[in-house]
Amino acid sequence: MASHLVPLLHCPLCPPSSPLHSPVTLYCGHTIYRDPAAFATIPDTRTDITVNKLATIIQRYDQYQQSQSIERLPALDSASGSDSQTDDEIKPFISPQSVDTISSSSTSDTTSFPRQVSPDSSSQQGPPRLNTRKRRRKHLPPPRRPEPPFQSANQFEKELLTELTCEICFMLLYQPITSPCQHTFCSKCLHRSLDHGNQCPLCRQDLPGFSYFQDHPFNKTIISIVLKTFPEAYAERGRVIEQEERHARLDTPIFVCQLSFPGLPTILHFFEPRYRLMLRRCLEKPNPSFGMIMPPSAAGGRSAGNDFGTMLEIKSVRMLPDGRSMVETRGTYSFRIMERGTMDGYMVGRIERIFDYPSLYPDIPGDASSIPPPIPSVTNAEADVQITLNAASDAIPSSAASEAGPSRPYSQQLQELVDVCLAFLDQIQRGAAPWVVQRLNRLNQIYGPMPTDPAHFSYWMAMALPIEDMEKAKLLPVKSPLLRLRLVVHWIEQLNSNWWFTNGCIVS
Repeated sequence: MASHLVPLLHCPLCPPSSPLHSPVTLYCGHTIYRDPAAFATIPDTRTDITVNKLATIIQRYDQYQQSQSIERLPALDSASGSDSQTDDEIKPFISPQSVDTISSSSTSDTTSFPRQVSPDSSSQQGPPRLNTRKRRRKHLPPPRRPEPPFQSANQFEKELLTELTCEICFMLLYQPITSPCQHTFCSKCLHRSLDHGNQCPLCRQDLPGFSYFQDHPFNKTIISIVLKTFPEAYAERGRVIEQEERHARLDTPIFVCQLSFPGLPTILHFFEPRYRLMLRRCLEKPNPSFGMIMPPSAAGGRSAGNDFGTMLEIKSVRMLPDGRSMVETRGTYSFRIMERGTMDGYMVGRIERIFDYPSLYPDIPGDASSIPPPIPSVTNAEADVQITLNAASDAIPSSAASEAGPSRPYSQQLQELVDVCLAFLDQIQRGAAPWVVQRLNRLNQIYGPMPTDPAHFSYWMAMALPIEDMEKAKLLPVKSPLLRLRLVVHWIEQLNSNWWFTNGCIVS
């Protein structure tokens, strides 16, 4: 295995036979040799810690494999080699007289070897000292090898996996990124760490801003080693991450912030770590979008006002250097939360889209009160909407009631309600309440010009009214543009009946 990994640890700028020494990983993701002369002008240049450890482990195991691959000679060859070696070693013990004796007695079966006799030694036949040395050499154990650094391939894989583990999630490195301090983490893990601070999770060195790591290339050396050694584990890690982020049952991220309506633009500022993570996950989708609801408020001892929301489509994102984001969105449709939960600190839910039926009652004679309620009163929020609609139908505004008749078509009813709203805007522009005029001018700057579509006009008109957002949110579950306009006209009549709205605020 190590022989396939050694070529991955060669410096691309050095000769092919030169392994990496003191490696440093650049921003582009390539790892090169940290030449002291070349990096002398760059202060505080560190060595890539992970690549350096991997190179040490792989080189040690490669040397161990090479030493293990040396085949031992057969036992017979080993014995003959030992005898020849012994003959060379005993030559100093043979006298010239014994050599003449050996050459003259070629027909004898046995050969006598003279030896030096010590005074206290007994007379024996043959050279016992030389035979003893030969027997000792044959029975000596083989010379000891140095202790190998690895006992098995499993130990090598275990040490390799230890160095290929992210220090944040303690799992196999996935899409590894090396920081300027030469520590390596999973890209998603590092992004989440930067949501909470701009320090390295290990050495606490200050890191560049979030924009530096937003599209940071992966460490090519480490990812090549991972794909060579643990391809199945790497692929499984990717599948698990994809399932966690895209195939969850609660698959709609929900931003709890403010009121928004379909068809209207909304500019948002993301600065909390949990919502910065949510935004990045949304941008990875083919059609980036998320839902937004109002914060819950206590009303009558119960939580209300955030069961319905608006789906926002992301139009543009401007990333700030410190990781915050300015996001331009536009509402697409309203929805109802069927089930909600929490993932990594932000809300996720299973939603049900609310569809309008603008042509359900086209040109049907009769007044607006003949249209049935849009939804049954099941939840508390829906009950509040139903009560408001009933009150609006009972109190038909005087401007619209003067033209009421039994044979008005649906389109005419819509136009009459739109005329009431336009008359109210004209009243504001003529200076009925100066502070409301400022609000209307600000509305044109934020939400754009007045839409011509009656479905979106009701939402735009609601934003112009100086009433609470909790009251405006009652438009979200209503499926008919006609009923929404009736509710808006009902609010207009209530404002016209208030003296403070008609006279404005006078400061003496």
